[in-house]
Amino acid sequence: MNYRSILFSLAALATLIGPAWADLESMKTRIPKIVELKNRGVIGEQPDGYLGLVKEDAAAKTIVEAENADRKEEYSRRAQEQGQAVDILAKVLGEARVRQEKPGRFIRKADGQWKKTE
Repeated sequence: MNYRSILFSLAALATLIGPAWADLESMKTRIPKIVELKNRGVIGEQPDGYLGLVKEDAAAKTIVEAENADRKEEYSRRAQEQGQAVDILAKVLGEARVRQEKPGRFIRKADGQWKKTE
Protein backbone atom coordinates (compact mmCIF):
# COMPACT_ATOMS: atom_id res chain seq x y z
CA MET A 1 0.00 0.00 0.00
CA ASN A 2 1.50 3.35 -0.99
CA TYR A 3 1.45 6.69 0.83
CA ARG A 4 -1.35 8.13 -1.32
CA SER A 5 -3.70 5.18 -0.75
CA ILE A 6 -2.99 5.29 3.00
CA LEU A 7 -3.89 9.00 3.05
CA PHE A 8 -7.04 8.32 1.03
CA SER A 9 -8.08 5.54 3.42
CA LEU A 10 -7.44 7.69 6.46
CA ALA A 11 -9.31 10.63 4.90
CA ALA A 12 -12.30 8.38 4.32
CA LEU A 13 -12.08 7.19 7.92
CA ALA A 14 -11.88 10.77 9.19
CA THR A 15 -15.11 11.71 7.41
CA LEU A 16 -16.84 8.70 8.95
CA ILE A 17 -15.81 9.45 12.51
CA GLY A 18 -16.96 13.08 12.35
CA PRO A 19 -15.25 15.71 14.44
CA ALA A 20 -11.99 14.31 15.72
CA TRP A 21 -12.36 14.88 19.46
CA ALA A 22 -10.75 12.33 21.68
CA ASP A 23 -12.28 10.44 24.57
CA LEU A 24 -9.81 11.74 27.13
CA GLU A 25 -11.64 13.36 30.05
CA SER A 26 -9.08 16.18 30.23
CA MET A 27 -9.90 17.06 26.63
CA LYS A 28 -13.63 17.07 27.27
CA THR A 29 -13.31 19.48 30.17
CA ARG A 30 -11.09 21.78 28.08
CA ILE A 31 -13.55 22.10 25.17
CA PRO A 32 -15.49 25.16 26.46
CA LYS A 33 -12.29 27.19 26.87
CA ILE A 34 -11.02 26.10 23.44
CA VAL A 35 -14.33 27.14 21.86
CA GLU A 36 -14.13 30.51 23.60
CA LEU A 37 -10.53 31.08 22.46
CA LYS A 38 -11.36 30.06 18.90
CA ASN A 39 -14.38 32.39 18.84
CA ARG A 40 -12.18 35.25 20.09
CA GLY A 41 -9.60 34.54 17.35
CA VAL A 42 -6.80 33.71 19.78
CA ILE A 43 -6.21 30.10 18.69
CA GLY A 44 -6.93 28.07 15.59
CA GLU A 45 -6.71 24.64 14.01
CA GLN A 46 -3.69 23.58 11.99
CA PRO A 47 -3.48 20.97 9.22
CA ASP A 48 -0.91 19.01 11.26
CA GLY A 49 -3.65 18.02 13.74
CA TYR A 50 -2.73 20.43 16.51
CA LEU A 51 -3.91 23.79 17.79
CA GLY A 52 -1.84 26.90 17.25
CA LEU A 53 -1.69 30.41 18.66
CA VAL A 54 -3.04 33.06 16.32
CA LYS A 55 -2.21 35.79 18.86
CA GLU A 56 0.31 35.66 21.69
CA ASP A 57 -1.51 34.97 24.94
CA ALA A 58 0.10 33.24 27.93
CA ALA A 59 -3.12 31.65 29.24
CA ALA A 60 -4.08 30.44 25.78
CA LYS A 61 -0.58 29.01 25.26
CA THR A 62 -1.00 26.87 28.39
CA ILE A 63 -4.31 25.51 27.08
CA VAL A 64 -2.90 24.88 23.60
CA GLU A 65 0.09 23.00 25.03
CA ALA A 66 -2.12 20.81 27.24
CA GLU A 67 -4.56 20.11 24.40
CA ASN A 68 -1.78 19.30 21.95
CA ALA A 69 -0.16 16.90 24.44
CA ASP A 70 -3.49 15.11 24.83
CA ARG A 71 -4.07 15.07 21.09
CA LYS A 72 -0.64 13.54 20.57
CA GLU A 73 -1.46 10.85 23.12
CA GLU A 74 -4.81 10.16 21.46
CA TYR A 75 -3.29 10.11 17.97
CA SER A 76 -0.65 7.64 19.17
CA ARG A 77 -3.31 5.37 20.65
CA ARG A 78 -5.46 5.47 17.51
CA ALA A 79 -2.49 4.99 15.18
CA GLN A 80 -1.36 1.93 17.11
CA GLU A 81 -4.87 0.45 17.00
CA GLN A 82 -5.09 1.06 13.24
CA GLY A 83 -1.52 0.11 12.40
CA GLN A 84 -0.83 3.57 10.97
CA ALA A 85 1.95 6.11 11.41
CA VAL A 86 1.13 8.75 14.04
CA ASP A 87 2.14 11.69 11.85
CA ILE A 88 -0.05 10.54 8.97
CA LEU A 89 -3.05 10.01 11.25
CA ALA A 90 -2.51 13.43 12.89
CA LYS A 91 -2.31 15.09 9.47
CA VAL A 92 -5.49 13.44 8.19
CA LEU A 93 -7.43 14.30 11.34
CA GLY A 94 -5.96 17.81 11.34
CA GLU A 95 -7.04 18.40 7.77
CA ALA A 96 -10.52 17.15 8.71
CA ARG A 97 -10.64 19.61 11.63
CA VAL A 98 -9.57 22.44 9.32
CA ARG A 99 -12.29 21.54 6.78
CA GLN A 100 -14.94 21.28 9.51
CA GLU A 101 -14.05 24.51 11.32
CA LYS A 102 -16.93 26.92 11.84
CA PRO A 103 -17.07 30.21 9.90
CA GLY A 104 -15.29 33.11 11.55
CA ARG A 105 -12.61 30.98 13.20
CA PHE A 106 -8.96 30.81 12.22
CA ILE A 107 -7.22 27.97 10.42
CA ARG A 108 -3.57 27.78 9.44
CA LYS A 109 -2.99 27.34 5.75
CA ALA A 110 -0.24 25.16 4.30
CA ASP A 111 1.94 28.25 3.78
CA GLY A 112 1.82 28.96 7.54
CA GLN A 113 -0.50 31.96 7.33
CA TRP A 114 -3.62 32.21 9.46
CA LYS A 115 -6.92 32.64 7.62
CA LYS A 116 -10.39 33.32 8.98
CA THR A 117 -12.90 30.78 7.69
CA GLU A 118 -15.93 31.98 5.74
